[in-house]
Amino acid sequence: MIADGVLAIAADWSDRAETLDAAGRAELRAWLAESPDHAVAFDRFRRLLGDPALFDAVASEPALPPAAAPRRARWRGRAVGTRLRRRLTIAAAAALVVVAVPLGWRAVAPGPVDRRDYASVIAERRAVMLPDGSAMTLDAASRITIAFGSGGRDLSLATGAARFDVRHDGTRPFRVNTGDATMTALGTSFSAERLPGGSELRVFRGRVRLDVPGSEPVVVEAGRYASVRDGGILLHRLGDADRMSWRGAWIDGDAIPLATAVARLQRYSVTPIRLADPMLGRLSVSGRFPLDTPDRSVALIASLFDLSVDRRSGGLCLTSARYPRCDVR
Repeated sequence: MIADGVLAIAADWSDRAETLDAAGRAELRAWLAESPDHAVAFDRFRRLLGDPALFDAVASEPALPPAAAPRRARWRGRAVGTRLRRRLTIAAAAALVVVAVPLGWRAVAPGPVDRRDYASVIAERRAVMLPDGSAMTLDAASRITIAFGSGGRDLSLATGAARFDVRHDGTRPFRVNTGDATMTALGTSFSAERLPGGSELRVFRGRVRLDVPGSEPVVVEAGRYASVRDGGILLHRLGDADRMSWRGAWIDGDAIPLATAVARLQRYSVTPIRLADPMLGRLSVSGRFPLDTPDRSVALIASLFDLSVDRRSGGLCLTSARYPRCDVR
């Protein structure tokens, strides 16, 4: 709880803030820097009085040097109640702060974190309304954990993919972590996906900041998508097919790595799908393939590259002349 004396001094500072000279503003900055309680109390008065300029008045001035400290100490010894009584508005605000300290402190101090887990099963897309009012569509066979608190909205995508329509809240960033990247919404609609060896970000509306260790942050605009591989970021244009893929049960796009296509099909298949040769994963697949019949899609993809489908191991395995069969585990 903030001490009554601190609240009274904060009230007096807010009363005088608009008339402070350069030295006074520096003195105020020094007082604010002395304790987090000072800044919290002053900010509480700024909000109660509806005057955002109070902080702006001191934002660009340096604090007083140590030699000026005696002046601040002398000022503290004054009867600050005299000035408070001269300003009924300040007095009312001070009373409100004292009464509302328990509630107000919860608003500015780190509060409880709402932690939840969401998961979908194979071939299921799950629509979820998040605690902040944002909408999430969880793709099939996907799992995500959220931790929403006063300091931010953090989501950790463990497997699969999800699309988000984010409700704006400038005080609580909306961040999605995919293991090798962090995606921070800047008021937007986007999707995040974890894939073998990387992740993808697709921005449908607004912008998303993409942070990858070892790379400079990138702001991805609407109509673009980013692929993250081996610590690098590649930007691409989002086609109409990419935009529509979340509205239907299809893999729909151009130059999709075969490994990515297989990962997406696997989320809709109870039968294991594998590649006999890992190098096959680098092949680029273009077209439209149904997710609700993954075995058919695997056969279509095989025909594009003169591959075969080995079904003898209890799954679907794309084989090549170099690797004619594989074991699916």
